[in-house]
Amino acid sequence: MSGNNKRRHQVNSEKSSDRRLAAGSQANVYLHSKEDIHIKDSKHLQNSLKLLDQLNNRKNNENDTGNNSSGSTKAVEMYDPKTGKKWLDKSLVSWDPSHFRLFIGNLSDEATEEQVFRTFVKYPSLSQVKVPKHESKAGLNKGYGFVSFADPDDYLQCFKECNGRYIGSKPIELKKAKSQIGKTVSTQNRKKKNKQKRKTLI
Repeated sequence: MSGNNKRRHQVNSEKSSDRRLAAGSQANVYLHSKEDIHIKDSKHLQNSLKLLDQLNNRKNNENDTGNNSSGSTKAVEMYDPKTGKKWLDKSLVSWDPSHFRLFIGNLSDEATEEQVFRTFVKYPSLSQVKVPKHESKAGLNKGYGFVSFADPDDYLQCFKECNGRYIGSKPIELKKAKSQIGKTVSTQNRKKKNKQKRKTLI
């Protein structure tokens, strides 16, 4: 073997979620899934790994509890300026209200959060993914979802490039999310207030 021959760089083609892959300067293979995703930028890779961990943890919690509730005692106040409707949403506690959100309509029933994540993960500032599920229809979503981006350029580019793209069996319809994220409140305090109101009515 000639001394001039250099050892060839080997690319790990195995499907892996090993975080050590993120440590190298050319980290580009990751994610617990059926197919590899290649991301060369280390910061982009780390952010994507962090978000995927959140999605997997949420999925595992839902499987353990048998429902879609997060078990959290906190929720975010939501408001739709068009309808005037107000409600609480536990799933949005970790969402940054300063980020730019897109509503995903016409989502196929079988589409998962990971599929949505994979569709938008190429945008470096992707910060959150949410696909609400039916409580009575196991494994099926409600036909819509949300994604958010920290960078307005990613938000606009995503809208231009992904509107009409297929996720599952249907082409998605992207729109600016109309509902506004308000402050985070304690659901326990709300329950206590509701109990007190009931007592006064009896």
